[in-house]
Amino acid sequence: METLVSIILTIAGIYLLLGLLFAILFLFKGITKVDEAAIDSSWGFRLLILPGTICFWPVLLRKWIKGQNKAT
Repeated sequence: METLVSIILTIAGIYLLLGLLFAILFLFKGITKVDEAAIDSSWGFRLLILPGTICFWPVLLRKWIKGQNKAT
């Protein structure tokens, strides 16, 4: 049972680490591709959405990719 718990915690840690790395890149470059209203957003707003960006990074990554395809 301890092995299963450690596997689940490891997977969750990897997911959150990937989310943090994605969030850093997304908040610097990708947010304006997904939402044009965020072009003039402050860093306070970007820090406010940081936890949600970390949690929902696969959804935002998909939107970011689709947003770039529309622009080209």
